[in-house]
Amino acid sequence: MGSLSKAQIDRYWEEGYVVVPSVLDPDQISRYLEQARKIALGAFPESAANRLVKDILFAKGTLPMPEDPEYALWKIMNADRFDPVMAESLRFPRVLDAVESLIGEDLMAFLMMFIYKPPGVEQAVHPFHQDAAYFMFQPQDKCLGVWIPLDPVSEENGALTIVPRSHRLDVHKHIAKKGFNFGALAAEGVEDNADYHERAITLSMQPGDCLLFNTRLLHRSGGNRTMAHRRVITLHMANSSCKMTGPALSEYGFTHVRGRTYPGGLEPVENPEMKLVHRLVER
Repeated sequence: MGSLSKAQIDRYWEEGYVVVPSVLDPDQISRYLEQARKIALGAFPESAANRLVKDILFAKGTLPMPEDPEYALWKIMNADRFDPVMAESLRFPRVLDAVESLIGEDLMAFLMMFIYKPPGVEQAVHPFHQDAAYFMFQPQDKCLGVWIPLDPVSEENGALTIVPRSHRLDVHKHIAKKGFNFGALAAEGVEDNADYHERAITLSMQPGDCLLFNTRLLHRSGGNRTMAHRRVITLHMANSSCKMTGPALSEYGFTHVRGRTYPGGLEPVENPEMKLVHRLVER
């Protein structure tokens, strides 16, 4: 099952993450960068307009809007719902093969985002958090994050910083902190704790590489100190046998991408909402 070696699988379960090189080739990378550019310049249906989310510093007028609208973006939220090219990201074969090695062959994809770090905006920080705080289903070990940079990423432009082995911790209480983008929760007692920063490592990666990480792994990203884009495709995958433990955010439009579904497990959402909302719904 799957494509990862035993060493890669062991690393994931021991450290909470594994980097899989070259899941996308250069032509694919160009395809998604070009499509994101088209969307940023207006190639989207009117119903999807609010799925292009500006960074809070531009949205609130703290920084003046750049001439190029793509330079103000924080993310394109669930672009798979309105753009067929972006929808391909739910079914990248090399990603599905690697994910299958870790959480099994029955897979749901959800919460696809095309995330930017605005060039030259060092303040665009996402504090330490655990994705498990957002996900109301179990077991969490049957769910993971997928993070694929389309530009070279480093500490200078907002690469992901992770705390190895922190996936062994319980899920912290998460809070909204002033000054961060809406929905960017912070794990309480972590962002301002020097011990976590000392234990953390920043993952420099090449375009097309793929980080797979446990949903309890503490991770953050800094701002972009360069004048170039830092663009990333992210999504989450769950085994379809997982069960909901409470209401989910309406943004979790589950798409069945491999294997089978299970009675009482996660069910595909046939017509996920286009309007960007953050309300809780029963699944």
